[in-house]
Amino acid sequence: METIFEKAIDLRHKDLKAVEWQIPQISPKKDYGDYEFQASLEHISNDTLKTFKSYRYEAYKNWGFPKWKRAKLNGYEPDKYLSFVPVSVKGKILGINGIDQEGMEILAKYDFEGAHRKFLLMAEAFSNTGFYLNTEEGEEREPVILTYEWKSPIYETSVYNIKPNSKATVIRYLKPISNEGSLRTTSNRIVVHENASLELININLTNEKNVNVDNILVELKDNANINVIDINVGGYVSSPHIVFRLSGKGAQANLTPYFFADKKDVIDMLYLMRFYAPDSTGIMKGNGVIKDEAKAIFRGFLDLKKGAKEANASESEYTLTLSEKAKAEAIPTLLVDENEVNAAHAASVGTIEKEKLYYLMTRGFSMEDAKKLISYGLFEPAIDRIKFFDEGISQEVKDVIFQRI
Repeated sequence: METIFEKAIDLRHKDLKAVEWQIPQISPKKDYGDYEFQASLEHISNDTLKTFKSYRYEAYKNWGFPKWKRAKLNGYEPDKYLSFVPVSVKGKILGINGIDQEGMEILAKYDFEGAHRKFLLMAEAFSNTGFYLNTEEGEEREPVILTYEWKSPIYETSVYNIKPNSKATVIRYLKPISNEGSLRTTSNRIVVHENASLELININLTNEKNVNVDNILVELKDNANINVIDINVGGYVSSPHIVFRLSGKGAQANLTPYFFADKKDVIDMLYLMRFYAPDSTGIMKGNGVIKDEAKAIFRGFLDLKKGAKEANASESEYTLTLSEKAKAEAIPTLLVDENEVNAAHAASVGTIEKEKLYYLMTRGFSMEDAKKLISYGLFEPAIDRIKFFDEGISQEVKDVIFQRI
């Protein structure tokens, strides 16, 4: 089987290849070993999945945790391991133990770096939750809502196999119910087949003690379509990493990230759309708010490979700052190896316009409430979309954002 490995940065031109800088690694004093790995197999009866996890565990041993200078993360020492994390499920979806041969082939065929290789392998070797979404051809699946109540380390491995001409929606809702710090790291592989579509809404509400790493790789076949809303609110370090492979002619990907960070939180985002096929379209449009001494890093990559004729690629990102000490870094990147394409990118950072504040204050709002209202406006389209599927969750997300702004 041909295997595919996607790197965040792939600087090759004909026979030339750029020298890559390696992220420093730190070996922890305490790390998971054979005991935790055997415990991770307690709820797995699928022999093929066990074999996959074994390979990932062997690879895991060879890596240290990253030293992320921007995110001020100096390695990591894992918390006490739990072999099973319950997740509230609404809708039709299997646990990862129910994965079939086709799903395993997706796991075996598609691989990627993730935010860092150690965290990705950790999610796969020690997975204590995970799902397999497998639609039938032509099926329109009822929306699936997964609610993760975060009070212990979460290691998730999931596969979505969206068959030709089918349609599915998945909401992944992560909410902390403890003030204790913990780690969540994931490995998600998604294949959207010919003429199929998927709507994916990620909601990550974390506190200032949590480290959140969410790794997603999406493969889009001919005329496949995906819409992703990625909401990240808070977290000592929150690091979403989503890679789109537009390999099919006419494939379409729409990504709308939303982020909020306060206190000394860091949100370090990497979103990559890599175009391989003609007539494909990828649109990335991010919005976020930062305050206090928080930091937001937005890396958006548009990478148009040779052969992606008449592809359309666009990226925009806006960060609203509510404090002089808050920091925003926007790193939009456009790589083009094909002449006949349409591509553009832009990023900006701003503060609240005085005229808007004055307008609201003349209508009875205090300055603080006016700032909250204007800031919340950036998130409103996402909240409205969540409300379409679940009014309760949309209200919870709205309350958290209003409370923290």
